[in-house]
Amino acid sequence: MSDLKSKRTAAGISGSVLCAKTGLSRSRLSLIERGYVSPATEELQRIDTALDELIQAKAVIERVAASVGWPMAKAQTPDV
Repeated sequence: MSDLKSKRTAAGISGSVLCAKTGLSRSRLSLIERGYVSPATEELQRIDTALDELIQAKAVIERVAASVGWPMAKAQTPDV
């Protein structure tokens, strides 16, 4: 498994959400994550930046939800 996919799945971010943020097709992200294609440096940077932003946003949402007593799910299996 690629570092990118490991980071994404560990954070619980779905491939579909990352694709929506980056503008990539789901099949392109899949090919990159499985190592079948080598993305350009700019494309890889765009994916990594988007993933970092999504991880930060998810953390903020979880903190706010916890602060108002919103019940939080234990763990969800993201689509991979």
